[in-house]
Amino acid sequence: MKHILDKLTSYTLALRDALDRTNEANERPQITKHLAAAAEIFALLNMHQTTEAIDHIIKKENRSHSLSYLSGKEGQNVEKKWLAFVEATGIEL
Repeated sequence: MKHILDKLTSYTLALRDALDRTNEANERPQITKHLAAAAEIFALLNMHQTTEAIDHIIKKENRSHSLSYLSGKEGQNVEKKWLAFVEATGIEL
């Protein structure tokens, strides 16, 4: 579980950096929604200690990541950290 939480932390911090650095006003709501989902994922993992509790959120968030694009270096970093987190969970998409 620690490995998964470490990956979630990296992803969350990448989102925070993207929110701080984006010059695209239309990206702010997307990033904020991803941050809210990351908080919910953390809470569920903390409470249940199993990835089964987050399966539905991961799949929903993955669709959102696939449909929305975050620009620049920060956007690329968010995508990289998201994929690393999903891989760590072992959830099949």
